[in-house]
Amino acid sequence: MAQDFLLDLVQTKLDAFCDQKRQELSSIADDLLPLIDFTQSLLSGGKRFRALFCYWSYASNLETVPGSKDLTVDSPIVGVAAALEMFHAAALVHDDLLDQSDTRRGSPSIHKRFEDLHTRHKYVGSPERFGVAGSVLVGDLMLAWSSEIFGEALLHAPNEISESNCRTEFGKMRFEVMAGQYLDVLEENAAPTRTDGAAVARANRIMLYKTAKYSLEAPLLIGAALAGAKDKSLTSLSEFGIPLGMAFQLRDDVLGVFGDPEVTGKPAGDDLREGKRTVLIALTLETLPGSVARIFEELLTSGEIDDNQLEFMRATITDSKALEKTERLISEHSLRSVEALASLEISDQGRKALATLADQVINRAK
Repeated sequence: MAQDFLLDLVQTKLDAFCDQKRQELSSIADDLLPLIDFTQSLLSGGKRFRALFCYWSYASNLETVPGSKDLTVDSPIVGVAAALEMFHAAALVHDDLLDQSDTRRGSPSIHKRFEDLHTRHKYVGSPERFGVAGSVLVGDLMLAWSSEIFGEALLHAPNEISESNCRTEFGKMRFEVMAGQYLDVLEENAAPTRTDGAAVARANRIMLYKTAKYSLEAPLLIGAALAGAKDKSLTSLSEFGIPLGMAFQLRDDVLGVFGDPEVTGKPAGDDLREGKRTVLIALTLETLPGSVARIFEELLTSGEIDDNQLEFMRATITDSKALEKTERLISEHSLRSVEALASLEISDQGRKALATLADQVINRAK
């Protein structure tokens, strides 16, 4: 199947790129090797949704869907998909640091790995500060490397228009996700001081820019642009990708509170311990009576929640109907996305593949 072959090629592309960077770093100093070791480890897993949506958007806008014989590690779509995965990994590194999240996919986050490196080698100074510095630099390197892979892939773009449109969408994606990330950090710190009753609206805006556009819309638009899709087709893809991206993040929010750690690879209730201001949390707080809301707010901002307090917060979310409302929002966004997909002027094979991916996004358990 071309999809499975694509993912193998994407991994091969990323591994070959990391091997090259390993040689370059080693030529400077062996002390730099943890930078690439930690990078390559993070790039070896994940759901690869961005690569898959990019590929099927690309393939769906061609006259004939590429088969395995049509793809090589040097195919532009392989490089573009690999660049998206590198960018996503960079965002995870910075996101885990900003959220002070200690695990990623069941393993220590990058900043925790640098802390451990500091401790094992008995360096002087603070392991925590060393962890922050190391993860910032690894994330920055990966951002630069994503652009390098992307630019190299576009050297083989079919024409200048496709190349230009791809660069425009890639640049917009990088800008919007950073804007969304800052709004997320701001809300975690500013929300308790705000009394305008607009927490749900702010959470929706954060979700749109931090996740929905970069996770689903951007890969779809970049893939279609590489295939030479016109502006009308790109607009239609946004109508499919944005609501699906919103459903994607809302499902993530539910899993961040109620997910099984054995499946998600994250500690139970991690979003609550990190004080995340998601739509789920905003919906909870807007319905609670004042006294309960104050207790919930204090726990959310404390950074220290024991198991009993975690169960209290989960029960409060459920009793407030916020979980039910969030599930309803997931269904509404999903329906909008499915309706938009049905109207896309793409190949039947592509439509079927995108529908399957959409179902995986909406109904995933991790």
